[in-house]
Amino acid sequence: MTTNAWHTNGGIAMGFVCWMWVFYRAKHDLPVVLGLRHPWEHEHDDELHDDQAEDKHFEYLHATWDKHAADTLKVRDDDDDDDDDEDDDDDE
Repeated sequence: MTTNAWHTNGGIAMGFVCWMWVFYRAKHDLPVVLGLRHPWEHEHDDELHDDQAEDKHFEYLHATWDKHAADTLKVRDDDDDDDDDEDDDDDE
């Protein structure tokens, strides 16, 4: 099957743009995807931000992250797996 040279060259150009975009995003997001850093921890320092406010915000994020991790591992008394047994007793 033959194709027009314009379509072939256009496909090659679009493929090149696509891969450059993938590599650009990987450069910025790969550590987050691999779990090497948190999404809110940025590598660059922008002089327009207030450092004290940013530090308080990071402390808040880390505290809520740790609290969430602790809460998900906690077993509570109200987490009862015997609900099915109670339903069977009601039928009798």
